Parts: sequence; C-alpha cells; structure tokens
Amino acid sequence: MKPINSNWFVRARLKNRHIPLLVALGDTGNLNRAAEGLGISQPAISKLLKELEDGLGVALFERHARGVVPTLYGETMIRHARRLQSTLDNVYSEVDALRQGQQGHVRIGTILTPCAELLPETVRRAKQRFPGLEITIRTGSSRDLLAILDDGELDFLVARFYAGGQQDDLHFEPLAKEPLKICARVGLIEGPLSRAKLNAADWVLPPAGSVLRQEFDALFQRVGMRPPTKVVNAENLLMVTTLVEKNDMLTVLPRDVLAHYARYGMLAEIEVDTSIDTDLNQGLMAYGIIIKNQQLLSPAARNVLELLREIARQTTLGAMPTVT
Repeated sequence: MKPINSNWFVRARLKNRHIPLLVALGDTGNLNRAAEGLGISQPAISKLLKELEDGLGVALFERHARGVVPTLYGETMIRHARRLQSTLDNVYSEVDALRQGQQGHVRIGTILTPCAELLPETVRRAKQRFPGLEITIRTGSSRDLLAILDDGELDFLVARFYAGGQQDDLHFEPLAKEPLKICARVGLIEGPLSRAKLNAADWVLPPAGSVLRQEFDALFQRVGMRPPTKVVNAENLLMVTTLVEKNDMLTVLPRDVLAHYARYGMLAEIEVDTSIDTDLNQGLMAYGIIIKNQQLLSPAARNVLELLREIARQTTLGAMPTVT
C-alpha cells in the first residue's frame, strides 16, 4: 500500500461536503438516512464517499444490506471529521461574535475626570453585554493622548480637543467641563482660605504645561500674584493623593475625582471665596469624545463607544454642540 502523502486532501479533492458526510454516516450508519439529513440524493452521497475513499486509497465503510459500518480507517476519519466540524462551528461563532462586536479588543484613552464615573460605568455595562470583550484604558494628558490616537494605538479618546494642523481629521463631541476643586486631607483646614493663604501653602500639583496647572497658576496671575512656589510636581494620581494624605499639603483635583476620594474619607474640599472658585474654572475647556475615523472603528469599539454615549446622555453631563 502506498503511504499517504502530506497533501492527500488535495489529491482526494476533499470538499467541505465530505466533512458533514462522514459525520452523518457515523451517526446513521445508513446512506439513505445520511442523504436525507444532508438534503442530497443517495447517488450523490455515494459519489462523495467514493471520491474520498479513492483519494485515501482505503475503504472507509463496509457495505451491508442494512447499511454501512465504518472500518478502522472510517472510524478515524469520522472522529476527526466531528472534531473539525466542531472547530468550524466554533470558528463561525467567533467570527460572528467579532463581526457583531461581542468579542475583540477596545483601546480607550482618557483624562482624569471620566475615570471617576463615566468610564467605570461604561466598562461595567460593556462587560455585562459583551463579556468576551478585552478593554484597555490608558490615562494621560489630552495632548499626549491625541498623539497616541494619531499613531493608531487607541480607538477613541475621552479628552479635551486641541485643534491643530495635523488634527483636522478628528471628530470631537463635547460632553462637559470638569470643575476643579481645591482639597486636602480630612480635618487639615477649617474655614475659608484667601488667595494669600493659598499662595503661602504647600502644594502638590501637576507639572507645568498641563491644563490643570495652567488653570491653577492663572488663579493668582489674574490678580497680579505670582503662583505658589512651595510646590511638589507630581503627575501620578496615586502619588498626588498619597502625598496629600500624609502631609499638610493642598492640591487641586477635578470635582468628580475629589468626590470619589471624599466618599472614602480620604480627602475633603477646602472652602474658598466664591471669586476664587470662579477664577479657578474661568478658562476651563470642555472634554468629550474624540475619534479619528468612526468608519474605521472595529465593531467592538463601535459598541463600546455607543454605550459610552448612552451613559453620557443619562448623566447630568448635558448636551453640547458637536465640533468637527
């Protein structure tokens, strides 16, 4: 007997119909019943079987008056046909899940404020509706995230939009502003603080050049004061909050982020004059959804994006005009 070479299936002209044929014959042991189950004629099923046996060079079934009985070779082929059919079914299910956006990898870039409420709720609902999704959330400044989005490493952002010559292909959907609040560890300060007292305090602040730092420095510059000089620069939120918890220091955080820490008794808002609170947020930009090309988003990314929009509409973010 000649050995079967590695491309026997080419020589045997193996067709996709041969796989369900083997499974059907293994289940029924009868050509007629197998043909009925497959929706083809008995002569057609006999022809398919002969093609397969000729290609393999072995008999797969013994023919009897009451039906067919698989040979040792036939049992092997049936076993692998069942496994292959199951694999193909799984492949279709997986491809269909990807097509429907039920599986896949979604990569989101975000600034700080959406991390407090909007994105956790989005992820919670996304995992409920699409448990097979993998979600990556990357935090950073809006400028850094825009560069990463432009490189194709993120699907969409929840950040501030900075128009520029290289960003005219971006689509921006404003959601809300993020009011800033001055805060410290619980019990550190009682009573309202003036600008002079704020200027003399020790601070933990984001690095110079960041939007939040610009707004903070402007609080003093608007009235002709130099910004505070007793400053520790820290960008990592864990470092910021830990320094404030363990030292007599102040910091400035988005309202929703402060509310998260306040719920656990870790930080508290510092009372200030109304004019200070107004000046601190005077030039604040809105944040929103930023997409490079929604048509190129994967089905999974589109599903999560629509879910985020749905959650944003259900909150008190409020509608704002869309900018392109």
